[in-house]
Formats: sequence, structure tokens, C-alpha cells
Amino acid sequence: MSTPETKRSLSDARFLVAFGCGLVAVGVMWLVFTLAGQPDTAAGALVGGLAVTALAVVVRWRAKRRGPSADGEFGRILLGTADERDSAILTASLAWVGLAAFLANAIGLVAVALGADGSTVIGAIEAFLIAVLVAAFVLLSRRT
Repeated sequence: MSTPETKRSLSDARFLVAFGCGLVAVGVMWLVFTLAGQPDTAAGALVGGLAVTALAVVVRWRAKRRGPSADGEFGRILLGTADERDSAILTASLAWVGLAAFLANAIGLVAVALGADGSTVIGAIEAFLIAVLVAAFVLLSRRT
């Protein structure tokens, strides 16, 4: 007895809620930094936050326009049509990011203790973890 296959996709309503929450978070960060008397940090948070939310819209639009393809695991994940293999690759990639975070935070702590600027260290840790995520995703998807 076979059951009809249901087509899964990330709903527009859920994306709009997430997008709205992102905009609210950016606005709150801007307001907090402005009230704290740090207008440069507020402007940076506003520009960076809006750039990330705009990037999310572009990635979502491209994923919906292209649809799930045989060679685009990340597109299938964004659209919610990922199969077990895609989910396993994403989970394993995020596990590598978690392991790398321990090392990155330890190195960052030592760097700050030695006099490095804290905001620079935080930015470097974020960039490192994003690089680990991308590299792990690519390597695991090619290996599996």
C-alpha cells in the first residue's frame, strides 16, 4: 500500500515571520546602541543587519525560482525539500562547526588576554565558523 508523496516546501508565511523577526532584531540592536551613545556601532549594526536580511531574501528568491535540483543540496534545504542525505550532511556540518567553536573560542580568549581587540576577535571567530560550515558542507556532500 503506497501513500501519496507530499510536496514539502518552506512556507511563505514562515519565511515572512522569520524575516519580520530579523528586522525587529536589527531595529532593537540599532535602538540599544543609539541609546547607549554609540552611533557608529548603531549604524554598523543597522547596515550589517539589513544586509544579512536582504541576503536572506535574495537566497530565498533564488532557491524558489530554481527549485530543488539534483546538484543543489543547499537549495533543497532552503526550500524544505531536503531528503535524509541532505539532512545528514547539514547535521554533520553543524557538528563540525560546534567542534570548531570550542577551538575558536579558546584561541579568541587567549588573543583577548594577550591584548587583542575584542570586537576583532569576535569577527574573526564568526568568519572562521562560517568558513568551517561551508567547507564541511562541501566536503561532506562530495564524500557522501
